[in-house]
Amino acid sequence: MRAANKNMMRAINRCNILGIIRLAKNISRKDIAQQTGLSQATVTAITAEFIKEGIVYEKEAVSSTSGRPPVLLALNPDGAFVAGAYISAEKISVVIINLEAKVMASHHVPIAPGTHSPDKITDLLAEAIKTCRLRHGFIPDDLVGLGLGIPGLVNHREGVIHFHPGFNQSEGWKDVHFSGMVEKKTGFQTFIENSSNTLAIYEHWFGAARGCDNFIVVTLEHGVGLGILIDGRLVRGWKGMAGELGHVHGYSGNPLCRCGLTGCLEAVGSNLSILRDAKELADKKLWEPEDPDNITIETVIDAAKKGNPVLQDIFTRVGTILGKRISDLTRVFDPEKIIITGKSYLAKDMLFEPMTKAMDKRSCEVFGTVPEMIIRPWREGNYARGAGALVLEKLHQNCAIPDEF
Repeated sequence: MRAANKNMMRAINRCNILGIIRLAKNISRKDIAQQTGLSQATVTAITAEFIKEGIVYEKEAVSSTSGRPPVLLALNPDGAFVAGAYISAEKISVVIINLEAKVMASHHVPIAPGTHSPDKITDLLAEAIKTCRLRHGFIPDDLVGLGLGIPGLVNHREGVIHFHPGFNQSEGWKDVHFSGMVEKKTGFQTFIENSSNTLAIYEHWFGAARGCDNFIVVTLEHGVGLGILIDGRLVRGWKGMAGELGHVHGYSGNPLCRCGLTGCLEAVGSNLSILRDAKELADKKLWEPEDPDNITIETVIDAAKKGNPVLQDIFTRVGTILGKRISDLTRVFDPEKIIITGKSYLAKDMLFEPMTKAMDKRSCEVFGTVPEMIIRPWREGNYARGAGALVLEKLHQNCAIPDEF
């Protein structure tokens, strides 16, 4: 066998073994050999490399017998640390996580009016990362990379933000080579991705879809996002713009969407549409908010939960629309699981009951079992954590490739 082929096979074996250790959390060399079909000698040699590199460590299993307990292998959670950041229209959220995606440090900074240009956002991001790092005792060399989660049209391969829905194109937010700008400012190797995709990576590696290779993540925020993982691979598309569920057309005569089109799902099935409709009700005196000049999605949800029927009708309508569209996705992608998350989680049953009913109505015996639907609680730092998981994915891939490859 030629050297190049040998190195390639070794890289594949390293990748398989590392993946098995990550999924199992604790596993013996013997069990790794059984699962991979590799010889125990090969497994022992490769895991020894991982231990030397600090990626994996040995631990003794608790034994119920008098014999010697087996030695197990586990991922070294503190073998490396990465940073993740999420850039919304209102704030920048930063986390530092370990190899198991445990949050070791976090920091949030608001984005003030007049600071929305790419250069100013880059400066603010760099300062937020520095503050997060210093407050928790991390030096630059502790971090092996930075991941960015962006709500909008992102080309992961080129590191380009084509469109950020929270920032105006007149401020320079069109086809911005943002990862390069951030790398230059921070000194960290930077990876950029749509925020729904980063959540899909996180769920696949560490969350509700761990060990599942066919699932979708629907994010319900001011927009409606979609992360798609099929046969273990993230679906990005030609320009990295796959999964823009919020801009699927089919609602004629509806309000203008932020993308410039009319009839988009986002215009009728997002937090932004809920806020718009709630403000219209307030203008018509059908709802009297405590602070008419400061209506947020939280105040709308709270008022609806207290029994306001016209606001409850909004959530019923939005939940029904979303349920129909998500049901359509099951026909297109045939997922095993559907994970739904985002700030809309705060509405809970007001949104999810009509959504589930709409999906049930569109179920069909021909298509068999309905995918498992998982409603994930919304937490502010989830998108930043997902961005960090993007770097962990890259790190695992790099760890699988020997230096001499």
